[in-house]
Amino acid sequence: MQFRTWLTFVNLGAFISALLVLELLPQYAAFAFYALVAWMLVSLVLLYRPGGSRTGGPSATTGITVSPDAPLASTTQPQHASSFGFCIYCAAPIEPGTARCPACKHVLPHLA
Repeated sequence: MQFRTWLTFVNLGAFISALLVLELLPQYAAFAFYALVAWMLVSLVLLYRPGGSRTGGPSATTGITVSPDAPLASTTQPQHASSFGFCIYCAAPIEPGTARCPACKHVLPHLA
């Protein structure tokens, strides 16, 4: 189970526990409220980890390692070119394969 899923279930359990304490033991309502607020702050720190690096190492969700010298995705993609025969922004007629509309100057998307 992923860490964020686990943390979501723990947060839900903490919230339900605080509601039960408020309903069943009202003399501990202030303690339940402050404990819930403290847990939510701790869970935010656990979730976002302010000291962690997000630019290298394995990704938390995919397990893919990002190299700092890897080319950007935009540099490896081909130029955009329209295959519609018209501009999707201004409806001006254009030749298929045109990368930029001559009328409105928008870069046209490419359909793979």
